[in-house]
Amino acid sequence: MGAVAGGPSVEALEAGFSRSVEVLKKLIAIPTVSPQGDHYEEAAELLARELESLKMNVEVIKVPSDYQRSECKLASSNPRFIVYGWAGSGPRLHFNGHYDVVPGGPGWSVTEPFKPLEKDGRIYGRGAVDMKGGIAAVIGALEVIRRSGSEPPLRIEAAFVPDEEIGGHCGTGYLVSTMERPPEYVVLPEPSGLERPWHGHRGILWVRVRVKGRTAHASTPWLGENAFLAAARLSLELQSILSSIYSQRRSSHRIEPEDASMPTAMIGGVAGVPGGGKTNQVPGEFEFTIDRRLIPEESVEAAWREMLSALRWASIKAGAPFDASIELSAEPASNEPGELMEALRLAAREAGREVEDPVICPGGLDMWYYTTRGSKALAYGPSYKLAHAPDEHISLDELRYLVAVFSLLPFKLSQLAGAAKE
Repeated sequence: MGAVAGGPSVEALEAGFSRSVEVLKKLIAIPTVSPQGDHYEEAAELLARELESLKMNVEVIKVPSDYQRSECKLASSNPRFIVYGWAGSGPRLHFNGHYDVVPGGPGWSVTEPFKPLEKDGRIYGRGAVDMKGGIAAVIGALEVIRRSGSEPPLRIEAAFVPDEEIGGHCGTGYLVSTMERPPEYVVLPEPSGLERPWHGHRGILWVRVRVKGRTAHASTPWLGENAFLAAARLSLELQSILSSIYSQRRSSHRIEPEDASMPTAMIGGVAGVPGGGKTNQVPGEFEFTIDRRLIPEESVEAAWREMLSALRWASIKAGAPFDASIELSAEPASNEPGELMEALRLAAREAGREVEDPVICPGGLDMWYYTTRGSKALAYGPSYKLAHAPDEHISLDELRYLVAVFSLLPFKLSQLAGAAKE
């Protein structure tokens, strides 16, 4: 890809790309696994140094421990750090990226999860696409802009946050709660795929169900009440009830894949005897989880009421007493990004690619923290197919392209936002 009239020079683009590759390798090597967060401070220090070297104003925000204890139920006790940088003035274009990742997991064949490897035009490692690659592309784009020698055409912000993988309450959620006003425009370099961005996402409701029985010795099981068997009956009844409800409900938004256009509930992601069972003991309690995904027309509150009603009915049919609680929730999001989408389309075209109309993400993002406060937002980044998978990697061509797009975006957006005010 060469430079075009009015765009960044070839030299600036290559310098930005080289920096993004360097940063990505350093980030992958830091095992910022959520929810434990053993190395969050190390990652935050690296990212703060990167932004400071780009002549940005930088603040490293430590999430207060009392807030963390009360609001971030799935987080460990390790501290959480947010890196927030800004430069320029005017309307705010805010890039948000999460530096936490899921565990490395088994099945890797090219390298180990936290040993970055550049091979065959790709960079391998956990987080390469979800979403340390997006963070690296933003830093590379900021390098390109710095080399342009002029002030940014609007205020550019970069927020690098933890805990998106467990709902973002101690990351983006805390950051947005401290802002006097939200940014006008938000881009999340999440792995949407380069064909089309996401302008929203489904919501999340994680529920933990505990079924009660009575403990007894396994040699005299008739003296107890097997909570595992009761939980099995309850979960099967619940699955039948929820499937009947959700099959009648479809979103009016375009969600890809199409099957994600209706609500879903996955039962049993985590299941077991609390505290650990024993082979020769009738389980007196048994727990299982439910992962409920909400379409944009739904709300967490309504989904929770509906889930409790379904559980009560299933409990009566199964003869299985239960308790239920919310582990994690995030509202769905949908917004009309307007000039932000048009600016992205123009930047992508100049970088050599046509971008289609945005769709709704089937999973959850941190976008809702911004859209519920009025920001125009899009998620746009590399291919999503290997996110959370073994041998996760990003194409160097994708990374180079994203550096170009993100470096062009502020200039395109400034022109369109200015025209919209006239």
